[in-house]
Amino acid sequence: MVKTEVKTEKLDDDITIKDNKHRRRVVCSADALDRKFKRTVLCVAKPSYLLSLLERSSTRCNYLKRLPKILSELLRQRNWREASGVLSVLMQGTMRDGSPSMNRLKYEAQIQIVSHLQPDKNNVEEIERIYDTWIGKIGKQHKEERLLVWFEQICHLLEHGMEKEAEYAAIGMMRSRDLGNLPRTNLYIGITCYRLWCRKYSEELEPKDADCSDSISNMSQSGSGVMAECSPRNESVYSVESSGSVRNVSEASVGNYEVNSDASTRGSGSVVEVKVKLENVKVEESSQHFTEPPRIYASSEENEEPLRDGVSFDPALIQILGEMDPWLLPLKPPEDPDCHGKIVNDSFYKDAVSYLRLTMQSPRYVSLAALHPLVQLLLIGGRVDEAMKLVEEMCQKVHDIKPLRIRAAMKEKFHNNSDELAKCYEDVLEIDPSCVTTLKKLVEMSKEDGYSRESLIEMIALHVEASFPEPQIWKEFAEMLILFFENVDEDRMSVCLNGDGEEGCQQTYSVRYNRTPRMFTGTSWTLRAKWWLNRHFSPEILETEMKKLEAEQINGDLEMLRLMSFKAACASRLYGPEFGYVTTVYGMLENGRNSLELFNFVRRHRQNWNRIYNLE
Repeated sequence: MVKTEVKTEKLDDDITIKDNKHRRRVVCSADALDRKFKRTVLCVAKPSYLLSLLERSSTRCNYLKRLPKILSELLRQRNWREASGVLSVLMQGTMRDGSPSMNRLKYEAQIQIVSHLQPDKNNVEEIERIYDTWIGKIGKQHKEERLLVWFEQICHLLEHGMEKEAEYAAIGMMRSRDLGNLPRTNLYIGITCYRLWCRKYSEELEPKDADCSDSISNMSQSGSGVMAECSPRNESVYSVESSGSVRNVSEASVGNYEVNSDASTRGSGSVVEVKVKLENVKVEESSQHFTEPPRIYASSEENEEPLRDGVSFDPALIQILGEMDPWLLPLKPPEDPDCHGKIVNDSFYKDAVSYLRLTMQSPRYVSLAALHPLVQLLLIGGRVDEAMKLVEEMCQKVHDIKPLRIRAAMKEKFHNNSDELAKCYEDVLEIDPSCVTTLKKLVEMSKEDGYSRESLIEMIALHVEASFPEPQIWKEFAEMLILFFENVDEDRMSVCLNGDGEEGCQQTYSVRYNRTPRMFTGTSWTLRAKWWLNRHFSPEILETEMKKLEAEQINGDLEMLRLMSFKAACASRLYGPEFGYVTTVYGMLENGRNSLELFNFVRRHRQNWNRIYNLE
């Protein structure tokens, strides 16, 4: 082994190591040693600092991939303290991660934790600061996400009665150069003005129901479309349902207005910090520096022109609007002409209409979210024809349940043509066949306005395919089938010629009578009846219904018995009187005599039957 002599010389603050064989020089300054010492101290004092030292290590990457899942699971379990610790480590380890999905996970989790760990404390301002930090972390390249978070902050302010701050935030959104040209900007500003208008006239615009959110939910959740339809983000493992999320607030944008906001009340003499974010710069100023905020204005003068003169007050129209379904118009317009003129000439009303009109020129996925609140404003303002025109145009542009429901509801009140109204109901059922309310309206039309039995049977069949109908629907189905069979207008007799017609050969004729109407002879009804054997009339379904019937009979409830009886009547029309489900229910009614009316109903359908589907 060759020994290498190493000489060490110290010059000033540098340490020089000389290798006589390779003539290498390694210079290690005192500053470098000091940095290494500080790094060691940080590793001991802050364990999360180690994550930054392993940037290229797969261990760190795997650890960071696991943390979001762990955090989401802790939030789902409502384990707020453990989630707070995991969030702290995740914040330190992803300081340079500017992805929208990761930021949404972290800051929505932080809002949840702050809200639940300190429930008795007023956390409005603290949550507002979280939103400010969140917006600052979003890069300029993610404009849609930045706009979305900004609107979530506005909704948070409105929820807690901070109308001035929300108005200033909307002004900042409007003046932002980066966000001003986005199609959703007009939507969010219009919704903000709409809610500010509703809060300003909360006494005049009384809700029709105590809880408008329940009535809005009747639209199959289409009333909460502001965020559901306009959210640019994709659902991922990073998404967190936040209590401060806009999904609950979006329902308020079309009618869920809380008149009393006790969560955060501020005295009139208190100093209010107003944060208006322009180009990601937070401007803070006291309320004593201004008296009135600058006006929110739309950029289209032609949209403002029709709003300046106002509309004439029509008591008949106000009465009709007061009787409309709460999900479409949850607010009741005032009956006083002076009060009505005041609310429709308000600046917030005009701004909301102007911005929402601009939104209707945006792509479909944005304009669809603006349709419902704009229709509400136009109806309250007396512009029924304009509202109907917007709805008709939207129905032609998109294939969605919301405009179809709005069109049907408006046709009921303003254009009650039976044929057009029936077509509206049919369009709704084609998209949402489980809607029993719309189906019942068609049933009523068949009794009063002569709606086609054939069309009604088809609509009921769609409903039976998509859901498990209530007893009344099965009863109407059975009645429609027996009426259709007994009064069918088509010729079901056919004459067949037998023989070749040659001389000396006698031709014979045969007459056949088809007892099944042509409507039920197609392939679709054959497949439909075959599928219903397993969906509604299988032995397993019958056994389950029998168990429920035994449990209900103890309490004297006949709901399940009515359901089984009406289903048996329909099954008799579909599969014949000897079908297993029919004979079982008929025997039970015949032996038990629980209800003579139900027994006679099933017996009548067994005696007058025409089999649609041949089990053989």
